[in-house]
Amino acid sequence: MRNKNDTNGLNGWGRFRYSVYEFFRRLGEPFQRKKKSAHMRNMKHSLWLFAYLVLALPILHFFIFYVYVNFDGVALAFKDVSTGALTFGNFRYVFKELVSGGSEMFTAIKNTFAFWMLGWILMPINILVSFLLYKKLPGYKFFQVVFFLPSIIGGVVWMTAYKNFIMPSGPLCKVLVSLGVFEKDAVPEFLANSSYALKAVLSSNIWLGIPANMLIYCGSLARIPHEIIEAGKLDGVGFWQEIRHITLPLLGPLIGTQAVLNIIGMLGASGNILLLTEGRSGTTTLSYWFYDQIVVGGNYNVPAAMGLLMTLFTLPFVCVGRWVTNKIEDIEY
Repeated sequence: MRNKNDTNGLNGWGRFRYSVYEFFRRLGEPFQRKKKSAHMRNMKHSLWLFAYLVLALPILHFFIFYVYVNFDGVALAFKDVSTGALTFGNFRYVFKELVSGGSEMFTAIKNTFAFWMLGWILMPINILVSFLLYKKLPGYKFFQVVFFLPSIIGGVVWMTAYKNFIMPSGPLCKVLVSLGVFEKDAVPEFLANSSYALKAVLSSNIWLGIPANMLIYCGSLARIPHEIIEAGKLDGVGFWQEIRHITLPLLGPLIGTQAVLNIIGMLGASGNILLLTEGRSGTTTLSYWFYDQIVVGGNYNVPAAMGLLMTLFTLPFVCVGRWVTNKIEDIEY
C-alpha cells in the first residue's frame, strides 16, 4: 500500500494535484483544530450549566429551609418574649427548669432518655430476630407476618387497637384478672395511671420498633454468600458461632451506621405520646414538649433556646460516633 506522502510513481500532473491537496489541507488544519476546540469548550460549558441547574433547587432548598430557618431559630433563642430585646433569659429559664427535678422539662428529658435506651435494647433484638427469620426456622412465615404487621397497618389504627387491648375492659386486663394479678374491681387504667403509663407507652414501642430496621438487616443477611456459610459448617461452626464470627463481622458497617443514627436521635427519641396519653400521667418527652410549647402554647423562644442547647449537647457525641464508624472497615461480599 502506497504511503500518502510518497509521490514516487506519480507523473507530473499527479504530483501537481497532490501538492495542491497538501497545500489546502495544511492551510485548513488550524481552523479544524480551532473548530474542534470550540466544540469541546461548548460541550464542557453545557455540562457545567446542566450541573448547576440540577443543583440549584436542592441548594436553594438548603438555604431557605435549613440555613434561614435555623438562623431565625437561633435569633429567637436570644429574644425576650415581651420586649423582643436580646437576652439570655430563655437559657436561664431552661437551666432553672432542668435543675428543678420535678419540672415538666426535666420529666421530658428523663422519659426521652428511657425511649433512647429502649432503642439500644431493641438493636440486638432486631439483629437476632432477623437472623432467625433468615435461617428459616420452623414457623418463620408466621412470625414474619406478626413482626411486620405494625408496618402494614397505619400508626393511628395500630395505636387505637393497642389502647383497646390494654384498657380495663380489654383482653390484656381480662387475662391478668384470670391469673390473679389484679382484682376484678381494682383493674388500673394503664395509660391514666402514672405508675403504669410510661411502661405502657414503652411497650407499644417494642413491637413497633422491631420491624423498623428488620428489613434492612434481613436484606443485608440475604447478601451474605452461601459459600461462606457452607465453609463455616464444614469447619464445625455452630449457631452462636455463626452469629459471632460470620454474621456480626459482615454486618459491622451496617450496625455502626445504625448506632450513629441512634446517637444522633438521642434527644429526639419518643413514643406515640400524642395518640396514647397526650403527655399526661408523666409520659411527656422532649418531642411532645416541643409540640405542646409551639403548636398548643404558641411559645417559640424557650423551645428555640432548648433546641440550640440540644444541638450543642449532641454534636460531640455525633462526631465521636462518626469517628468510630469510620474506623470500621467496609466489607464487600
